[in-house]
Amino acid sequence: MENEESFEESTAPEPAPVSVQNPVQPPDPEPERPSDISRRRALLVHARYAAPLVGLLVLLLAAPLIRGTGTLYLRDVLNTHFPMKQALAEGLRAGYFPVLDPYRAGGQPLAGNPNAVPFYPDNLLYLAGSTFWALNAHFWIHLLLAPFAFAWMARAWGLRRESAWAAAACWTLSGFYLSHLSFYNLIAAVTLAPALIAACLRFGQGARARMAPVIAVLWGLMLLGGDPLMALLGGLLAAAAMLPYLRNVIRRREPCEPWGSFVLLVACVLTGVLLALPQLEEFRRILPMSFRGHRGYSGEAATVASWNPRQAIEWLVPFFFGRPDVIGRGSFWGSRFFTGVPPYYLSLYPGLLALALAVVSWRPRLRAAQWAWGAILAGLFLSMGRFNPIADWLFSLPGRGSLRYPVKFWLPVAIGAALLCGVGFERLFYGDEDTRHRARRRFGLTLLVLALGLGGFWAFLSFNPGPAEAWIAGLGVRGEAFVVNERLRWAGLGFISLGILAGLALFGWIGRKRPALGGGLLLAFHALVQILLLRPLYPIDSVVPYLQPPPALKDVPAGVPVVHADFNYLFGPSTLKQGDFPQPAGAHWMERRAFFELYPFTGPMWNRRFELNSSAEGLDTFLSRMAEGAVKGSKDDDAKRLRLLAAWGVRRLLMNHPLDPPQPRAKLISEIPSFGQILYVYEIVDPAPLAFLPRRIVRAPHLNAAYQTLSDPAFDARFDAVAPGEGAPETRRGGVVTRLKDGPEAMDFEVTAGPGGGLLVVQRSLHLWEAEIDGEPAEVVPANLFRIGVEIPEGRHRVSFRVDRSALVLSFWGVALGLALLPALALWGGRQRKPAGELR
Repeated sequence: MENEESFEESTAPEPAPVSVQNPVQPPDPEPERPSDISRRRALLVHARYAAPLVGLLVLLLAAPLIRGTGTLYLRDVLNTHFPMKQALAEGLRAGYFPVLDPYRAGGQPLAGNPNAVPFYPDNLLYLAGSTFWALNAHFWIHLLLAPFAFAWMARAWGLRRESAWAAAACWTLSGFYLSHLSFYNLIAAVTLAPALIAACLRFGQGARARMAPVIAVLWGLMLLGGDPLMALLGGLLAAAAMLPYLRNVIRRREPCEPWGSFVLLVACVLTGVLLALPQLEEFRRILPMSFRGHRGYSGEAATVASWNPRQAIEWLVPFFFGRPDVIGRGSFWGSRFFTGVPPYYLSLYPGLLALALAVVSWRPRLRAAQWAWGAILAGLFLSMGRFNPIADWLFSLPGRGSLRYPVKFWLPVAIGAALLCGVGFERLFYGDEDTRHRARRRFGLTLLVLALGLGGFWAFLSFNPGPAEAWIAGLGVRGEAFVVNERLRWAGLGFISLGILAGLALFGWIGRKRPALGGGLLLAFHALVQILLLRPLYPIDSVVPYLQPPPALKDVPAGVPVVHADFNYLFGPSTLKQGDFPQPAGAHWMERRAFFELYPFTGPMWNRRFELNSSAEGLDTFLSRMAEGAVKGSKDDDAKRLRLLAAWGVRRLLMNHPLDPPQPRAKLISEIPSFGQILYVYEIVDPAPLAFLPRRIVRAPHLNAAYQTLSDPAFDARFDAVAPGEGAPETRRGGVVTRLKDGPEAMDFEVTAGPGGGLLVVQRSLHLWEAEIDGEPAEVVPANLFRIGVEIPEGRHRVSFRVDRSALVLSFWGVALGLALLPALALWGGRQRKPAGELR
C-alpha cells in the first residue's frame, strides 16, 4: 500500500460509442452511475471473500451449535458459565431478574458478577430456547460478527474491501480469537473492540451523526460483555486510533466546532456507561464484600498467565505444548513454560499465511501500520508480566486484582497483527507494479524460510528418533509412550505445515496474474486450514449425555445443602481424570463423567443447592471463600471437615473415593459405578437445622477463633452457633422456628424465642440480605462463620429476609435514559460541521 488512501479501482463509466451509420436511432441507454458500479463491485468482493469465510465458519464450526444438537465444553463453558446462566434463565423464566445465584455456596452474587454476563442483551435468548442452545448462541453469534467488525475497522483505516476481508480472516481464525470460544465472558468485548475502533475512526472522519449513537451502544455492550479489563483495552485502542483527530482538535484556534465534537465524543462514552449502569452498580455493591475486593491477589498470583517468550514456538507449530481437548497422550504438558499453570489462551497460533502477510506489510510510514505496530509492542510489553520487570512492577501495584492475567493484553497484539495482514495483502495484490514485485519477492522468501525451518524440524523428528526423543524428554515431557507420541504428533504437524506452505505458494502464484481469483483462493484456503487445524480450541460434544438425570439424584433430596468433595479439591486430590474412558480419550469424557457424578455446576439443572463451590474469579463473598479454605486446610483430618459441614447444615457429601478410615459422622448410603470408578454418597449425621435458634452461642473475636470453635469436637451443630464478639459462651433457651416462605431472594419465618431472646441462624450465605422483625429493620450478622444471623427478642415474631433490589431498579432507569439519549446524540452529531484537518 503506497499511501494512506485506499487503492479503490476507478469507477468512472466509459463513454458510450456513437453510431455514424444510422443517424436516426434510439438514444443510447443512460450509463450506470458510479454508485451502482461501486455497489456491484462491493457485492462481488463480498461474494469472493466474505461468503467463503462465513460459509466455512457456519458449516464446519457453528452448525451443531446453531441447531442446538451440540455444545462447547472446554474449560469455563460448562464448569463456570453454564450454571450461572441456568440460574439466570430460571429467574427470567419466572418473571424476575435474579440478584443472587441460589445454587452456589449458599447464594452468591449473580447480577453483580460480570463473569456471569447477566445484563447482555442476548440473555433474552434464554426465554426462547434451552439453556444449552442460548449459551452456545452467545458464542456463534459473536463468532459470525467478528469478521464483519474487523473488516469494518480495516476499511476505516483505508484498506480496500479485499484487503479488509483478508485482515478479518486472519483475525477471526487466529488462535487468539478462537481461544475465546472457551470464555463466555470475554468473547463479546474481543469481538466488538474492532467495531468500536472503526466507529471512532469514522467519527473522526466526519460521520458524526451516524457514529455517535453507534459508539455509545458499542461501548455499553463491551462494558456488559463480562470483563471490564477487555472493555478498557478496546477503549484505549480506539482512543489511540483517534490521537490525530484529538491533536487537530487541540491545535485548532477556533474552539467552538472542534471542541464541540470532542464534547460529543465524551457524551457518547457517558451514554454507553448509562446503558451498562446495572452491571456497574451491582458490581460496585458486591466488590467490597468479595474475596477480590477484601483481600485481592498477591503479585505472584496477579502475574499468573504471563506470556513467556519461549511460547513463541507455538506461532509455528500449533499446540506444541499439547492439546487441550484430549486426556493422556498428546494432552497439555508444558506448565513449566506457562508459569506453572495451564495456558490461559489455549493457542496463539496465527497461521502461516498471517505470518507471511505480516512480513510483507512492512511499511512503517503508513499511519495504519504505525498504529498496528504501536499496539503490538505495547501489548507484548504488558503481556510478558513477570517476565518483564517493569510490567511485573505494574501488576504488583495496589489494586492489582483488576490487572490479573497479563496475557489478556494480547488483544492489542492480535488486532495490530491482523491489521498488518490486511496491509500486506493489499501490497501483495493491489499495489503498483513496483510494490507488488517487492511484496511478491518478500512473500516468497518468507514462505521459503518457513519451509526450510519446518522441513528441517520434520526431518529431524522423522529420521532421528533417538536424539529427537531425548530432546523432547529434556523439555519436561514424562513417560516413554508420551514422548514417542509427541515426536510423531510434531512430525505430523510439521509435514502438514509443509503442505500448507505449498498451497499458499500456489495460490499466491495464481494471484500474480489474476489477483481477484488468487486472493480469494488464498483466503479460502487459509480459512479451511485454520478451522481444521485449530479444532482442538472448540471441540463440540452432543448435548444428549448432559441432559440425562444423574443416578445420584435419588440419594440427594432437593432443597438440602450438598457438598461435592472433589470440586475445588475440598478433601484432597480429585480422581476425575482417572476414569476408565475410551482410548484415545477426549476431554469431553471427563466432562460427561462430571455431569454423571452430579458435580456442583450441574446443580441448577436438577434444583440441587451445593455448598463450598465458589467460582475462580474471586467475586464470591470473602467469608464463603474462607469457609471453603477452612475445609481444604483441614488436611488429613476428615473428622474436622465433617464437623464443619455439619455446622453449615450440609446433609449430603459426594466423593470419588471412600472416607478412610470410616467416620461416624458420615453414613454411606450409596455406591454408584462411574466410568470404572465409584461415586460414594454419604449422609452427614446430626447436621445443624436449616433454620434454628441455638441453645448455646459462642462468641468469636476473629475468623480463626470461629473456625476453631466450629471444628472443635465439643461443638454440637444441632444446638450451638458461633457469632462475632467476645466473652463467655451464652446459654439460651432456644425456641421454635417455622418457615413460612423459602424463595431464592425472600424468606419469611415465624419465630418464638424463649426468655432472653435468641439468635436466628439461617443456612444461607451472608450477602446483600436485609432483615425485618415484625416490620422493623434488624441487623444481619455473620453466624457460623458465613451464615445469616439475626438477634431475636423474646416472644413470638415474624422475621422477613429480603435481598435489596432498590439499586438495581434505579439503574434500569439509567438504561432508559441512555436509550433516550441515542437519537439525541445523532441529532447533535448532525449539527457539527466538518472542521479542517479531519482524521484521515
